[in-house]
This record gives sequence, C-alpha cells and structure tokens, in this order.
Amino acid sequence: METLAVKYRPKTFADITEQDIVKRILCNQLKTKTTKNAYLFVGPAGCGKTTAARIFANDINQGYGTPIEIDAASNNGVDNVRSIIDQSKYKSINSEFKVFIIDEVHMLSTGAWNALLKLLEEPPAGTVFIMCTTDPQKIPATIISRVQRYDFHKISMAGLEGRLKYILNEEYHRQGIIEDNGINYIAKQANGGMRDAISLMDKCLSFYPDKQSPITIDEIINCLGTVNYEIMFNLLMYVLYKDTDISEMLKIINDIFEQGKDLKQFMRNFFLFVNDVLKYAYTKDIDITLLPNNEAWKDHLNGLISDSTIISRLLTIMDKVMALNSEIKYMSMVKSMVEASLMLLREEVGTV
Repeated sequence: METLAVKYRPKTFADITEQDIVKRILCNQLKTKTTKNAYLFVGPAGCGKTTAARIFANDINQGYGTPIEIDAASNNGVDNVRSIIDQSKYKSINSEFKVFIIDEVHMLSTGAWNALLKLLEEPPAGTVFIMCTTDPQKIPATIISRVQRYDFHKISMAGLEGRLKYILNEEYHRQGIIEDNGINYIAKQANGGMRDAISLMDKCLSFYPDKQSPITIDEIINCLGTVNYEIMFNLLMYVLYKDTDISEMLKIINDIFEQGKDLKQFMRNFFLFVNDVLKYAYTKDIDITLLPNNEAWKDHLNGLISDSTIISRLLTIMDKVMALNSEIKYMSMVKSMVEASLMLLREEVGTV
C-alpha cells in the first residue's frame, strides 16, 4: 500500500505548493518552447525539486516517454557519468527529448564532474539534463556557470497546513480528523519539508486508525515520540523557581532514565525548548517557535515572561545547557551529570 506522500505527490505544476517564481519561469519556457539543455534545482529536502523535475520532463515531451533518473548518491563515479554520456548520444525513440534527472548531484566525485563538464558544454541535440541538490556549495563553479539554476524554498507554515488539510479531506471526506493545533504542530515539526509533513501525518493516522474523535496534539506528541512540552515546561519551572519541589525536578530526570529514553537527546530537546521560550519572550510571536500554537500555551508563556528578570535567567540556562550537552556528548553514564548540572543551575538562576 502506497504512502500518502507517494499517493499525493503532485502530477502537475499547479499541484506543487508554492515555488511560484520557479513554476512561472518553467511554464513560460514550455509555452514559448525555449527550454534549455541543463538545469540545476537547488533547495532543502522535501520542497519539491525532484517532483518538479519529473513534471517538467513530462511536460517537455507532452506526456511521451519517461525521463532517465540517476541517483548520484550511489552512482557517483566516472564510469556512471560515462554511461550517461553514451546514452545521451542516441535520440529518444518515443519522445522529442531525452531527459536525464540526476538527483543528489552534489555527491558526484571530482572525476565524475570533470567527465560531466564536457557534456554540459556541448550537449547532444535533443537532450535535457535536470540536476537536483540540497547542497549547492559542493557543485563546481564551472558546472554552475553552464546551467540555469532555480532555487526552491522551504514551504511556509500556511502552505504545509493547507496541503495537509487537503489530503485529509481527500482521504476522509470530512473535517476534524486531526485538531487544527495538531496539524500546526506536525507542520512545525516538518521544518518546511512537505514530504516530511505528510509522512509524519501518515504515521499519526496509522497510530490511531479507528479513532472517532479528532486526534489531539498530545496524541500526536505521543505517536511521534517528540518533545513533551508539558514536561519541558515543568522542568524549566523547577530550575527557575526555588520554591518548587526539587525532588520533582529530579523525578523528571529519573523517569526519563527509567523509561529507557536517551537523556542526551532529552537535554538537546530541552535546549531547543528554552531557545523557543526565549524567542517568544523577545518577539511574542509563537509562530517562529516549535511550541504549540494555542491559548493554553500562550497563557503559560505570558505568565512566565511577565517576570522582569526572565530573559537574563533564560539566557544563562541556555548557555549552561549548551555547555552540558557538549560535555555529555561522548559520555556513557550521563544521569548523575545531568542531575548535578540542573541542581547547580537552579541555585544559580532560581528565585523564590
């Protein structure tokens, strides 16, 4: 059974979320029959580069033939490029153009780049090369000067949420499968990647296949195994205020340890959480954080940042936790180190 990410992969440029400038230029080239021989699609994972390359290849040939796709991550040697050179010499038998899509092209070896350079300088008639990469810094300047470069960007929160809601409606033909703040949380976790967002949502739907009521944000956190923000918030409060019960602070660490979870990862997540709280303290904009966007959380945060000393104390906590993460990175037994550091931090920044 195919995943939702595969099932709802765009089939036309109109289906691709955002990337309006790139889509407009490519569509105009198709309309005016001014397509080029070599393209470089650049952008983060899951933003639509390879999908756009396939759509463009299909539209160039008006639906005839299929592009030749090469994964440069596993076919990155000189011999692999020589094979491409040999194939490019022969005209396609069932389409006007022979289109090569080279994914993860930054993985090509130096020798492979040298072999490809001549091909891009004097491409055979009727060939089109579309190269995709997440790391353009590794592409030689001599190659970049011979291609048309198109920069794809991360998908906006609105774009991610809109597509997720569209997929839910297509799958279930009704609203309320997942709470809106749950969809918002999934979109934030995807960090601008459409494929990741759809995959995360697919995982949650599989975890709760027969649920009649909307899937909540807490259930999503449980399913994805991501940060439980209530635990993070409670831990932060125990560090910030000495009139709280220190045994409860230590119990959080002990529970994480007893549950077999990775304390190193937990502390990395705690650092990210404090960073998000600080961002909210500075900007009052919850959308630039990974924190849940709902009134309950805004009340939590607004109550916390009403303290005039909170920013300086949060900065100290972030600095100390960052240092702690560096110290425990290669340690095998970290529980005592984490407990001691948090107790010392509480003494340093905690107030009554």
